[in-house]
Amino acid sequence: MTIQETGTTKEKILKTAAKMFSERGYDRVTVREIAKDIGINSGSLYNHFASKDEILKSLYSFYIEQHRKAYPDLEELLRLAETDPPHEVLMKAEFHYDDDIREFMSQIVVIASRMICNDIENEDFIRESTFDSIINTMKPLLERLVELGRIRPLDIDTFLRIMTYYCFSAAALNNSAFGQGVADYLAGMSFLFSTIVPNE
Repeated sequence: MTIQETGTTKEKILKTAAKMFSERGYDRVTVREIAKDIGINSGSLYNHFASKDEILKSLYSFYIEQHRKAYPDLEELLRLAETDPPHEVLMKAEFHYDDDIREFMSQIVVIASRMICNDIENEDFIRESTFDSIINTMKPLLERLVELGRIRPLDIDTFLRIMTYYCFSAAALNNSAFGQGVADYLAGMSFLFSTIVPNE
């Protein structure tokens, strides 16, 4: 599924819900308000989603699907680790979403981050969509670079903790008055990676 302004009613519901949930909070938005904003009645909305909770679950599913598509190929990165400059390989391990879904993806992270203390499902979503996906790619890549003698040994777990916190914060800031854009995000990642010292 793609999310477009001119998309299907279901896509419009998801896009509107993401905007409203991220701005006002999930608990402060009603199905009636979502329906009114896109110009349909509540009954019509229920033809697409059985409940507000199902809308939220669909937003999370969409995020996970797009996140998996965007994430780099670990096998390719491990091959590049043998030949390319370490900093370049690490930057290739990073990604950002296309402009047409970037704001939408950030809104979903904001929703989950606001609800992270509410229940385990939101915590699981944040863990899977941000923390685990980064660790599952970056940890083997950093371990391989150390093993090959391409970079000096480092405390990988601590580095990854800092990196995941940065990525999570950047996603939330993107949908705020701070407006963390792609260039700012990549500059921050480049700085983090510059703390990893290559072997001459």
